Amino acid sequence: MTGTFTTRNHYNPCFWTALWNKEYYAQYCTNERSRKPARDQVVYALNLNANKILKTKVEQVHSHKDLGVAAITPESAKRFCARWYPEKYDTFCEDIASHPETVYLDFEDILSGMETQASYSSLMQAAKLGSLTSVEHKGFLTCLLIMHAMRSYEFMSMLVDMTNSEDVDKWEYFWLLKKTWSSQSFLARAVTVPAFSEWTLWRTSDHTFPLCDSPVMMDRDSLMAVLSPRLLLEINLNIRRPEQYWRVCDEVPGHVLAAFRRRSIANSFREIIFHDQAILEEWKSSDHARARIMALRDPSNLKTCIEEGASRIIFGLKGFDRLDNAGQFSTSLH
Repeated sequence: MTGTFTTRNHYNPCFWTALWNKEYYAQYCTNERSRKPARDQVVYALNLNANKILKTKVEQVHSHKDLGVAAITPESAKRFCARWYPEKYDTFCEDIASHPETVYLDFEDILSGMETQASYSSLMQAAKLGSLTSVEHKGFLTCLLIMHAMRSYEFMSMLVDMTNSEDVDKWEYFWLLKKTWSSQSFLARAVTVPAFSEWTLWRTSDHTFPLCDSPVMMDRDSLMAVLSPRLLLEINLNIRRPEQYWRVCDEVPGHVLAAFRRRSIANSFREIIFHDQAILEEWKSSDHARARIMALRDPSNLKTCIEEGASRIIFGLKGFDRLDNAGQFSTSLH
């Protein structure tokens, strides 16, 4: 545990978003040490709330103030014990009476711990190499896609709101999320369909793919994820492939770029970042961006956008409607 609470919780970690600064990206790929830390790297951000493009540091984007700090009051602790460990409730209440203090959970420690594991290392390795190195690398990256989607703005916002409305405290939601990430059976079901579908890595020689704040983009038949400003992953869920299959394409068709822009805008809630202000100006002037900005400004429409985005993630977590109750591919689907 750190000595102070984290006041800014990032959906996308700074060591990754810093790659959208071209100089930093080049240094990272050549193992050259940057004079500035990742969090201080400068990018342009299309701020959807302000409808402006701002020059900023990655530390200031793709984050939510105080999201990860949660109070554990004596009453909330007793509710938790009654719900999950009823056989210990009486003894627990006696202990609480002796120590009635309110304590705090800082979920940033969990997020920071995740970021040191192989899943995020697999992301950074793919970003550096522009490809995958092994089936194991692909496996870790598949797990990363699922876990990263679950720390997104829309998913965390919806579940925090839902747990509050159901008399489940914020800190208990974080406990449940950590427990879910530790569940082998849950992850196995969530990763099975994407792991055995058709992977295409669209690779470019220059920065091409802006980064939205929710970059794991799921829908009914595909998953698209930005891995770096020069690497875009597209998974066709309608085509079954063995786990050792993936292909790398160095020319990105126009329809893929168009689909990427449309889906990135639809998966954005706060900022889209890139090194090139002119490209963000093009995105900002598009019909999709104008509609998205208008929707996010209205509180009721914002709530709908969050629920729709979170429902897409939940759909994916349950197996994209392609698995039976035993977790096997359903013969009646695709």
